[in-house]
Amino acid sequence: MADKSRTPMRRKEKEEKEKESAEKTKDVKKVKNQGAQGEGAAHNGEGPSPEAAAANGAAANGQNGDFQVEPMELPPFEIIKGDRIDPFSYKFQFKNVEYSSGRNKTFLCYLLDNGIADGLQRGCLEDEHAGLHAEEAFFTQCLLNYDPALKYTVTWYVSSSPCSACALKIAEMLKAKKNVRLSIFAARLFEWEEPEIQAGLKALHAAGCKLRVMKPLDFSYTWDTFVEHEDEPLNLWEDCKDNYEYYHEKLADILQ
Repeated sequence: MADKSRTPMRRKEKEEKEKESAEKTKDVKKVKNQGAQGEGAAHNGEGPSPEAAAANGAAANGQNGDFQVEPMELPPFEIIKGDRIDPFSYKFQFKNVEYSSGRNKTFLCYLLDNGIADGLQRGCLEDEHAGLHAEEAFFTQCLLNYDPALKYTVTWYVSSSPCSACALKIAEMLKAKKNVRLSIFAARLFEWEEPEIQAGLKALHAAGCKLRVMKPLDFSYTWDTFVEHEDEPLNLWEDCKDNYEYYHEKLADILQ
């Protein structure tokens, strides 16, 4: 079964990489054209833009030595919390391909029932795999009013299974919060070949977490429940079922 599904999964990934490479080439050409236009404007008597002036100054400073660029400090990525996610992000991030090149985020769609009048709560979390991950953020942002006297039933639909660090943290939280029952449905298995990942999944399973791979019906359900699709139907990719069976087999081997 693994050999049957691996070939189409790699072919799909190759097509996505070629598409991504073509987009990058297009962006580079666009930047070069913009630079040429800026130089032409300067020769026509127009003043350079602040960005061009800064670049010229940096080049002048490097005439007697190596060219140096001032480092830019980027703000830290934050967890994005909402009710629904956009269709493009869902189709790309939740696609159950084998090799997830470019999919450097975790999308977590959750259902939370604490058995009281508030009813079933629903939402989505998104991270950038920098700083706090979506799985850990759920416990800090969605269980703010945690009550040990209540019984919590939690279901996650995630774009990929937890990394080893998150898996171990979740396992410890489940051991400490005996009244929380967690089920995780993953579109893909994150780096499942790595021993530490397998150890994390086993720790989750031992802590009482129900681990599953998303079936084709689960993709349709999450599309209807968590995606801002504006009545657009979800057309599942042709190898969705084969990919599910591939990951289902791998997870069963890990947890046996």
